[in-house]
Amino acid sequence: MKPSLMHAFLILSIAFLSACGGDGDDGRIRNSQNVDGAADHLSEAFAGSDSALQKHAKAASEAMCKKKYRDALISLQEIRLSGKVKDVNEGIAVRDSLINLEQELIYAMEDGDPNAAKAYQLLKRVNQN
Repeated sequence: MKPSLMHAFLILSIAFLSACGGDGDDGRIRNSQNVDGAADHLSEAFAGSDSALQKHAKAASEAMCKKKYRDALISLQEIRLSGKVKDVNEGIAVRDSLINLEQELIYAMEDGDPNAAKAYQLLKRVNQN
């Protein structure tokens, strides 16, 4: 490829990719960086769901914030087993919570938390289903 043609292609590519971005909610999937963010994401995702799912999402969110790992996992499993997850955002919120919980559990196990080790075993069983 000639250098000038390659530069033109590069400029057009950058312009195209820049146009794809934007401010505000652009429809991208949300991924949280920690348990607190995942808890917020879960609450927001299930705000318009039926009352049973809202109850489980709220319980999971509160448990994650209080580092009650087992309770959070049980509530997340209730959501998954309900068969009532209605859209991608709800499904991603559950997945996001499980991923962040796993990370938190690994850190807690490294710090010697015996409850984290038990919860991690539960998480492994939850992920098998």
